[in-house]
Amino acid sequence: MYLRVEKAKYLPRYKVDIEFNDGKHRIVDFGPFLKQAQNPMFTKYRLLKNFKSFHIEHGDLMWGDFEMIFPITDLHRGNILKGDENAAPLVTLQETFSRARTHEGKKTVGAVSYKKEKKLGRNKN
Repeated sequence: MYLRVEKAKYLPRYKVDIEFNDGKHRIVDFGPFLKQAQNPMFTKYRLLKNFKSFHIEHGDLMWGDFEMIFPITDLHRGNILKGDENAAPLVTLQETFSRARTHEGKKTVGAVSYKKEKKLGRNKN
């Protein structure tokens, strides 16, 4: 199975909630990338109206006509900054499942909820 972006939704401050075809969700913060970008092809996406113009094409999340696009595995990990491949995602959603229950003899489906976790600071040695 190839990994694909199924849905993407803008969240405030340059974040995107991304749903993949394997059922995983990631909230990816593009703010740090845009802050350090120097290429005008990328810096124009610091304007929120431009940043919000992302779309999904052939399972990839992109801006413009392939102007800004990230490897699907980086998005899936929730970590898009180069040179930081081994770092934990800044923000992830963890899936938790409740067990199926019976109610008056009928089996009900367990609920799925997502718990937001943030990584609090890093050592810069």
